[in-house]
Amino acid sequence: MNIHIISTINGLENEGMRNVATHFSRELQKQHNVSHSALKDVLSIIKNGRKSDVTLVFARLIKSVYFMLRLVRPFLKKICVVCVQPVSDEFAELNRKHKVVDYCLTICKEDVENAFDSDIISVFSVGINEEKFKPSEKSREELCKELELPDDKVIVLHVGHCSSGRFLEEMLTLDREKFYPVVIASGMFDDENTIKSLTDGGVDLRFGFVKNIEDYYSCADVYFFPTKSSEFVISVPLSVMEALSCGTPVVAYESFEKLSLIKRNSEDAVTFINSVDELSDAVLSAENNKKNFSYLLDAKSWGEVVKDAVKSLESIKE
Repeated sequence: MNIHIISTINGLENEGMRNVATHFSRELQKQHNVSHSALKDVLSIIKNGRKSDVTLVFARLIKSVYFMLRLVRPFLKKICVVCVQPVSDEFAELNRKHKVVDYCLTICKEDVENAFDSDIISVFSVGINEEKFKPSEKSREELCKELELPDDKVIVLHVGHCSSGRFLEEMLTLDREKFYPVVIASGMFDDENTIKSLTDGGVDLRFGFVKNIEDYYSCADVYFFPTKSSEFVISVPLSVMEALSCGTPVVAYESFEKLSLIKRNSEDAVTFINSVDELSDAVLSAENNKKNFSYLLDAKSWGEVVKDAVKSLESIKE
């Protein structure tokens, strides 16, 4: 099959949508002819789309993306959007009036029901590389030394970006005598005030793509996921899956209900809180749940995920 991908793939797995797009692209190229276009390169989109059986769009579905798709729609055979976050109300309203999408792949059906008819929606799982994300064979002491982290405090980790809506400032409530908060920031969507607050508050803030990020997950005692809204994160947070795959327990907010989409093999995997006042006690409790096995249940590889997605794409090829 000739597959055209519209995305902002940068070759790195450092942000939710780009992570998903990168994995899809790598797997699709193993058996299909794949071309790529940037989101804003209309000429390339038309050129590559015209000779492709289907165009996959990896982008947050907002108003500007709708008008881009409407512009190129006459030149493309089939358009399939890949959704990892809720469709904006503006896109949904416009698409209901004048459809520009033939098919939708989503990690959460609830995210897209306002925009598309159910018969063109397929749900796909988020993949995980279990060969990479698994409990380390190295001791915690060894990992702490290699990563320049203290081994005499409870290490609380977050991996993502420093946007204002992530509520990373809540890590500042952790007592530095007991806890050592670490944030591995992608360097994308950064909020200067958030960065200043974390830095001034003594949070160990490290920027950039980290190739051996699995070592951080394995070294950490607890992974903290403070986000309360899907506006600032994909519906199935990859960092949470990666932490759990490394046997690291997670502390997260009860209000982020979509964590239930991650199948877990133990109730110890995630400790839920309702307010920041519960954070310290929750971390101390979760620390005891560190395991030398994955907390994920029935996890799929990206190869399996993309293979299933291709079956859906083949049904709309003609």
